[in-house]
Amino acid sequence: MASYKVQNQYIKHGFLDHAEDKIEETIQPVLDGGTANGWVLHSFQATAAAKGTNLVFIWQLPA
Repeated sequence: MASYKVQNQYIKHGFLDHAEDKIEETIQPVLDGGTANGWVLHSFQATAAAKGTNLVFIWQLPA
């Protein structure tokens, strides 16, 4: 049976900040860290929050 880990990352947006740049800068280290742990990205979702973006990573853990 597969095991999974849910990882949340919140990105707060400033009034004049470029949100797209912050998302890319935040996602890459999370992906690198999960891969370094031997995890496989099962799914990913970004949802708008009141003052930012919530990123949800679901990792499949090694057997």
